[in-house]
Amino acid sequence: MKIMLNQILENKGISQNQMSKDTGISVTTLRNLNHGRTTRISFEVLEKICQYLDCSVEDILCAEK
Repeated sequence: MKIMLNQILENKGISQNQMSKDTGISVTTLRNLNHGRTTRISFEVLEKICQYLDCSVEDILCAEK
């Protein structure tokens, strides 16, 4: 799976620091997601990201071929 969070943040003009402040998700967690240094993501974090960015899970996660 590939996490497309960084691209969405760039498109919306939102920094990782701002998202962290607004959602309560740690900057470390967001950085790890953006740099592919994580092997799992909780439903809680995924839900917060989707709600904050007004997007669906499919916008955040995509299958690598």
